[in-house]
Amino acid sequence: MPNVFFATSGMPRAIASIRRDAAGQPQTLPVAIADGDTIGLHLEGSGSIRFLGIDTPEKTFDLPGTGGSNLNSAQWEAYLTDPFQPQFGPFDLDADLEAHLGTRIGPGAGVNHRLHGDNAEQALITLVQSDIAALGQIPATFQFFIAFSFEVFDTYGRFLAFINRNQPNANNPSPRPLAYNERMLESGSALPYFIWPNIDPFRSLPLLSSVIAPGTANTVAEATPALKRARNFVQQARAGGIGVFNPANPLRFEAFEVRYLGRREAPNRAVIDLSKNDDVILRPQNYFSIPNPEDRLFIPTAFVPLFASRGWKLEGWF
Repeated sequence: MPNVFFATSGMPRAIASIRRDAAGQPQTLPVAIADGDTIGLHLEGSGSIRFLGIDTPEKTFDLPGTGGSNLNSAQWEAYLTDPFQPQFGPFDLDADLEAHLGTRIGPGAGVNHRLHGDNAEQALITLVQSDIAALGQIPATFQFFIAFSFEVFDTYGRFLAFINRNQPNANNPSPRPLAYNERMLESGSALPYFIWPNIDPFRSLPLLSSVIAPGTANTVAEATPALKRARNFVQQARAGGIGVFNPANPLRFEAFEVRYLGRREAPNRAVIDLSKNDDVILRPQNYFSIPNPEDRLFIPTAFVPLFASRGWKLEGWF
């Protein structure tokens, strides 16, 4: 079955037909067309959801010019042993960021990443299987409940959302669990990846009003239940040494680091430190100066002027 949504030149696209009636037949145009700028559609095909707020290790990611895609391939192994070798071409990274990454590179980095990617996949499979069983359902009847935030699609045509099992009666047969996004953090299978403004699926404030005021980031993080819970899950997983924090074989690269290394493109999202009540937005390449991923709130470049207009200071941008 083809995907309903796809991407062309980095923009989501879709193909649909005229909306169907209860019998599955196309509606008449006067019924399907509500007014001059609204038309009922029927979507046929499948799609994907990219979980908001988390990032799990990659299993495959194309390494241009090498034919390598599996993270445990010989190509990725050679590349992550030292991606700064001249034969791989120029890479415009700050010396401090390159030094930070230099503590992670070396033999086995690709295999390490793929192992944790496989573990994350299996963790999610187990969660969904347990939900199907808990509801006494089968895959054919099981449904997901999807909550969107500010952005609905990413540049690959995937939904951006918080996702859970669909359970209209939250107390029957058992209380509704947390979203998969949070449960993956709780199990240590994922790292947080908070990207403003997609940090709260039930945010009622308009976009401009949801800009965090300078000097209040930690206060806001502690006062936002879902964000505080997610950060606590990561801290507990780290303290317990589970998942990506397994002391015997911890995750060496965060998934977004593998992606920008693979593309040989510098990171491009600014970052705010949620552990502090300061007024500084760090340059994208300074993200690592905030050591714990649960303390990073990434700000897409397009929104940085909005934060600056509210009084945030751009540290080291010029």
